[in-house]
Order: sequence, then C-alpha cells, then structure tokens
Amino acid sequence: MLKQLFSALIFSLLFFPVLAQNASIKGVVVDTVEKTKLQNSTILLIRSKDSILVKDTRAKANGAFELSNLKKGNYTLVVTFPKMADYIRDIQLSDSSKFNLGHIAMDSKATLLNEVVIKAQKQAISIKGDTITYQADSFAVKPHANLQDLLRRLPGVEVDKDGAIKAGGKDVNTLLVDGEEFFGDDPLLAQKYLKANAVSEVQIYDKKTKTEELSGIKEGEAKEKVMNIKLKENAKNGYLSTLDANSDLKHYKNIGGMAGIYKNKLKTAVFGSNSNTNQDSKASAAMSKLKGNDYDVIEVGDDGSTVMISYGGSRDEDDFSPSSGLPDVTGYGAHFSNKWNENKIGLKLNYKGSDRDILDRTTSKNQSLLPNGTNFFSESNSNSETRNTGQSLKGSVDIKLDSLSTLKISFAGSKRKNSSQYISTNETKNGEGIFVNNSNQSNDNNGDNNLFNGNINYSKKFVKKGRTLSIDLQPETKNSTSLGTSLSVTNYYDGNGTINRTVNQNFLNDNSGSESSLGTRIAYTEPLGKQFSLQTAYSFKTVSSNSHKLVFDKSLNNKRVDSLSNNFDFNNFSNIGKVVLQYRAKKFTLSGGAEATQTIFELNDLDRNNKFKRDYLNWAPQSNFNYKLGKSTSVSLNYNGNTRQPSLDQLQPIRQINNPLYEIKGNPNLKPSFNNNFGFNFNIYQQKSQMYAYLYGGYSFTKNAVVSVRTVDEVNKTTSSYVNLNGNNSFYAGASFNKSFSKVHFNAGLNANFNHSTSVSILNNKLNENVNNSINIRPRFSYYGNKVQVQYNPSITFSNSQSSIGSINNGKNFYHNHDISGNIELPYNTEFNTSISLSYQPANASFSRPVNIAIWNAYLSKKMLKAQELELKVSISDILAEKNGYNRYVGGNNISEYTNTFIPRYVLIGLTYNLTGNFIKQDKK
Repeated sequence: MLKQLFSALIFSLLFFPVLAQNASIKGVVVDTVEKTKLQNSTILLIRSKDSILVKDTRAKANGAFELSNLKKGNYTLVVTFPKMADYIRDIQLSDSSKFNLGHIAMDSKATLLNEVVIKAQKQAISIKGDTITYQADSFAVKPHANLQDLLRRLPGVEVDKDGAIKAGGKDVNTLLVDGEEFFGDDPLLAQKYLKANAVSEVQIYDKKTKTEELSGIKEGEAKEKVMNIKLKENAKNGYLSTLDANSDLKHYKNIGGMAGIYKNKLKTAVFGSNSNTNQDSKASAAMSKLKGNDYDVIEVGDDGSTVMISYGGSRDEDDFSPSSGLPDVTGYGAHFSNKWNENKIGLKLNYKGSDRDILDRTTSKNQSLLPNGTNFFSESNSNSETRNTGQSLKGSVDIKLDSLSTLKISFAGSKRKNSSQYISTNETKNGEGIFVNNSNQSNDNNGDNNLFNGNINYSKKFVKKGRTLSIDLQPETKNSTSLGTSLSVTNYYDGNGTINRTVNQNFLNDNSGSESSLGTRIAYTEPLGKQFSLQTAYSFKTVSSNSHKLVFDKSLNNKRVDSLSNNFDFNNFSNIGKVVLQYRAKKFTLSGGAEATQTIFELNDLDRNNKFKRDYLNWAPQSNFNYKLGKSTSVSLNYNGNTRQPSLDQLQPIRQINNPLYEIKGNPNLKPSFNNNFGFNFNIYQQKSQMYAYLYGGYSFTKNAVVSVRTVDEVNKTTSSYVNLNGNNSFYAGASFNKSFSKVHFNAGLNANFNHSTSVSILNNKLNENVNNSINIRPRFSYYGNKVQVQYNPSITFSNSQSSIGSINNGKNFYHNHDISGNIELPYNTEFNTSISLSYQPANASFSRPVNIAIWNAYLSKKMLKAQELELKVSISDILAEKNGYNRYVGGNNISEYTNTFIPRYVLIGLTYNLTGNFIKQDKK
C-alpha cells in the first residue's frame, strides 16, 4: 500500500504543464529636453491582476531594452530613471504580440512639479548594497493573510511548513519589526500574528557580528540573514491574542493562550500552555524563544582551560520539546519591553515558569565484537520518570550615553527543582547464548539548582570610522544540591552459566556544589589606513568552586564509603589575548591572527590531602581569505587551530557508582591535543533569476587526540581510561542548489553531502580504527498557489562503517525518507492540511527485516466570523497507527536497536480564537 501511495503522490507533484511564452516588448528610453539616451534606466513589467513582478531589465548604453519570452495577459510597464518622472503604461499581450514602443520620452520631475503632483509607483524589488527591499503591496495575497503568506510570495525567500525562513540560501533566524525585536527576535511569532496588509516593506540584509555593528568593518562573508518588517503607519500600534484549546475529551489535550500589546516602543505580553502531546499549542510555539540576555559569554571548559566567546544563541534554554516518552508540560510567562527619553533608555524583561513531567519505557538490544572474536549480546529494559520545575527572569537595560557611547546591563536568574526515578534490568550473553552477567538497578534522585549571571557592557565608537572600544564585566554564581539512592544487584556467571559471584550495592548519595566566577573582556579595533584594520582583545575569567559528593552504604548503617566519596575545591584563573590583522581590497579580504590562552588551575582533594596543579599556554591561530567574484558571488578559504586540554574527568575522574559494570580511571599524564581545521566555501546568488548555489568542504585532523582505552573482561565489565593518540581526522564536502519560479509559485532545490571520519581508540590492548562514510542526498520541491500549497522533501542516505579489529556483518546501511505536506483551501472558508512522513529502512546484513513506516497526520478546519478570527479544527495524529518508537544503528564492531514509549494515534477537536487589530484605524478613501 505504501508503494502505491508514494508513487501516486510523486507523480502528482512532479507533473507541471509547459507554457508557451513568445510575446515581447522593446523600446528606447530618451530624455525629452536633452535628447540623450538614458542608459541604465530600470524597466519593470508587472502583472495587472495580482501586481506580481514578471520581468525587469536595464536599458543599454543606447537606451534600448527588450523584454522577451512573455506569455499573454494584461500588464503594467513601468520605466524609471533618477530625477525623471516615472513612465507608466498598461499593455495587453497575446501569445505572439511584438510591441515596439519606439522612443519613450522621460520628463524631468523639476519640470512637472509646478504643474501636477506625481504619484509614482514604487519599484517592487530594489537592491542597495547587501539590502533587498520588497514592496509588500506589489505581491498579492488572499484576504486576512498573515505575514507568513506574504513571505512565501517573495522571490528568493523560502518558508517551510514549520515557519523556518531562508533568504538567498541563508537562514533567517532574526526577524525585526521596524528595526526592533517583536516580543523577541523569533521569526515565528511575527509570521503568525502580523497581518500581510499591515506591512509596507520587507527588508533582508546580511547579519553582522557585534564587532561589525560597532566598527562598520566587515569581517567576512555573512552566514545568516536578518529580516526587517516595516509596518504601515496605521499598523504600528496594535494588539494580538489567541486562545487555542484542543482535546480528545478523554485523555489528550493541548491548550494555550497569549495576549499582547505593541504601541510605539512598548511591547508587553502574557502567555501560558499545557500539553500532554508532543505538539506545541499555537501560543506556546510562538512565545517559546523569548530571550532577555544576549551577550558575549566568557566561558571556561570543564578543565578550566578553554575560554570561549559566543554571541547569544538561537534557542533559549527554557524552551523544551519532548522527543520521546509521555510528556505533561506546563509553561507560562510574561514579556515587557519599552524605550524612553527619545529612545535613549530601554528595558526588556522576560519571565518564564515551567513544570515538565516525562514518563518513558525503553528497551535496547546490542551486539558488540571484541578483538579476540568474542561476541556479547546485551538486552535491557528500563522505566523512568523525570520531573523538572523552575522559574527564570531575564532582562536587560540599554542606556545611550551619547551619540557614540552605550551602556548595556544584562542579567538572568533562575531557580529549578528536579526529581527522577529509574528502574532497569540488564542481561548479557556470550556467542554461545550462555549468561555472563545480569543486574537489576533502581535509582532515585531529588535536587535543585540556582543560578544568577549578568553582563555589563560599555561600547564606544570614536570619531575616526572603525575605531571602537568595548568592555564587558560578567559576574556569575550558581549552586546545586541533590539527594538520592542507588540500589543494584549484579550477578556474575562462570563459563557454564552458573552464578559464581553476586555484588549488592545499596548507597545513599548526598551531593552539593557551588561556583562563583568573574570575567571581563576588553576589545579594541583600529583602522590602519584605508585597507588595513587591527582587532585586539584581552579577557580573563577567575572561577572558584567546590564539589562535595558523599556516598553512604545503607546496608552498613549509613557508613560513609571513602573510596567512592569526593570532596574537591577548584580554583581557576585564565587569561586570553587575541590579535587579528585584516586587509581589505576591492575584490578580496584577507585576515590572520592568533589567540593565546594562559591558564592556571588548582584542584584540591580535601579528603586525601592531594593537590593537583597545572599551568599551561594554549594557542589558537586563525586565517581567512574571501574573494568577491561578483556582486553576489564569493569564494572563501579559512583555517583555524586550537589547543584542547584534557577534561577534569579524564585526568582525575569522579568515581562512577550507579553502574557496577562500568568503571572509569583517570590518566594524569595526558597531554593537550591540537585541532587543525581547513574550510572552503563558494556561494552565488542571483536575485533576478531567483537562483542560489553553495559549495563547501573541509578537512580536519587532531594531533595527540585524547581517546578512550577500554578493557572488557570475560563477564562484559568495562574499565575505561584515556591516552593520547594520532589518527583522528575527518573530511566533508557538500553542495546546495535552489531555483525559484515565482510566476508559477514553484521552488526546487537539491542538497548533497559526503562525510568521512576516522577515529581511533584502544580496545583490549589493540588499536581500534573506526572508519565511517556517509552520503546524503536531499531534493526538495514546493508549490505555493492561491488555493493549494504543497511541499515534498525526500532524503536518501548511504552509510558504511568498518572497524580494524573486525566488523559485524559488513557495516553497510541504506535508508530513505519522504516528507510530504499539503494545504488546500476549500469553499466556505474551509481548509484541509495533511502531512505524510514515509520512512524506509530495507533489510541489510545486520537486520533481516525491513522497517517501513508511514506517519500520516491531517486536520480539517473551518474559519468563521467576519475577519475569520474563530477557527474550528479536527485533527488526527498517526492516522495509519504505524508509529512504533523504534530505531536502530549499524556500526563497525557494534550494532544496536532501541525502542521508547510513544504517543499512539489520537484525534483532537480544537477551537482557536485570534483577536488582532490596530489602535489607529485606516483612513477612509
């Protein structure tokens, strides 16, 4: 049945009629007064019925132009030239029309201003620098359409079924409204709640780094785009709200609500939701990414050595989407932002609370191969419940001290509680089917975590362009406590399958820890002439923390187990210096520099009176070359290297007690590793033809990589440690191509990539070299018509994994997936939406049975009332009841398969009420 369904869908999606286009329009643009030819005049052809831009061109040196391969229809021809009044003419074409307009005389605006007011039609699409501007009214949408419907009409813009946006082939993760965050910068919220008829312009431009924004000096090719929505004057102040309730009237429910106001710079909202499905309500999905403290974060790794600078993040840590198990998730929160004193002072606050409870049951089967040819077959079953509750408050205060200086104070605080209960059974047999061990484990834990962090940033631009100064100060405190029990009974068998040893553990675990830190960063940029610029930065971070992990044996009257208890004090001080020199020419940019980190840290084992102290220097060179082949075509080469110190667990690990079949031993003689990374990128984007292509590749290798050394004994107990080895490397390459056909509302693309990796380790005193190769091919097709929208995204993957100690079967795997979604607008404001996810995993040398699954979801909705603000919906999840929570893995010397709890088929009846509007009514004409 799946094959017939799949074939029918593919055939219907790929069948498109061929349209004949033979008509043409030509002419010569001249100046009426000077009688000169107007070279580079802009000629636009706009379809009359929906204001869609059909073609555009520019006049040649002799003023001549020609628009060819046109199909029949009614059009408006617009000719524009600076300081000239626009020429506008309506034209009707047949299939074979050959319009020759002869000389098109353009009049000076200065000549006409004394006689008449000129009402010029704005250009539908304009490009200035890296900014593309779309005039919203030039693109027809259905009545009551939202911003998302409008974006899908814009040439060069892609919006998938989940609301993710691409522009010019690059991700759009930041969406602004009139240059400001719209209840946060999440693109989803504005797409859902802003009406298309409220939009004046849509601007898309390259996303700049913080240093680029401050200095105005471009550092390299932008990886993301920013979208700015400019609203019409009567739509700048308004309100938005939704109430979304869905239930099967028995068990499953998904409800949420949100209400917000935006007025000038003021934005405020409250929201809440509850769901025991794996779907977000309309309200919670839109408000999920509200953040409040984006700033450069100075971080220190577990080993105290690595200082990293990161700018914000695309998701908030409060955001949560369960991927397995049976969830019951409640979330609520509020947002406030405003500016005062002529926008010189701004405040933003985000409050969130949550209560998450997840029930899950998992099973696993695993086969592993040892160097001596021994096979172990393990099976496990587990039941777990985890619950997390908490509240957080994040915010920032922005103060514009003068025209060149700003002060920003960011802060965040949170309080969280967590609890978990976990019960599992495990058993392992050898290749002859004889037991080697089995165990029963039970763990429970209750804990809490408190956190406060912040950042004070002072930024200053100097009169000299490109000279900037930025200073950050970051305090942070956090503490945690947990109390739990660990109970296990493990049986070990002899070669005949008879129990010869039993180990009982009944422990009480009392853990606590705290950490205080202070970091600072000073960054300075200096232009060295017109082509050179220098970037320098100095940072430090000092960390003081402690960790108390106490283990008591409940079977011995709660006697402390010294061999499993740890009492550590940790002190760290890290300095980092950075210098980057950049050279900018007309066609290319070249930069190079290095980062050096000097770290001192001391670990005191208070129980054993043992001090472990280290002092070392890490180097991180970097270089980048970017060459601009054309206005929207570039190629870049880059290299970066970095030193990585062994982690604290690898040097002196905290002992593992929850699993008696797994033990870790540290290696204090580990050396730091050094990673080398080389990259290549090529991209081309053509706005006129709505095409982009992207090629990329890279190679990396690690010297003195820290790798695992594992010893697996005859009863499948694993003892793990670490050593330094060479041999870890990886190579990747890929390409992406996309072409839009806005006239027929069709978009097609293709992604393909290849990945190769080699990783080394030691298993039972033998070198184990794992080589993994994979090829992935992902075409995509989408059609967005007035009444029908369809997306088809197939994916094909080939993989192969081999191990030098011997592989189970041949390590080869192949699978393909097909995601198909569609939306049809029916009469009487009715809408049908469906999505089908087809997954095919054929049988292979490791698994004798194929796994073919079709997950089919659908809903039927009816919109009511004058502005269609009320929606009644019936939705069905997993119509064919084929969801099974199953996954499997084929490796070199290991193959595994897993199952987890999943939500079965359910039907929800839903009611959604949206109330949006503006405080300023549109003027009557």
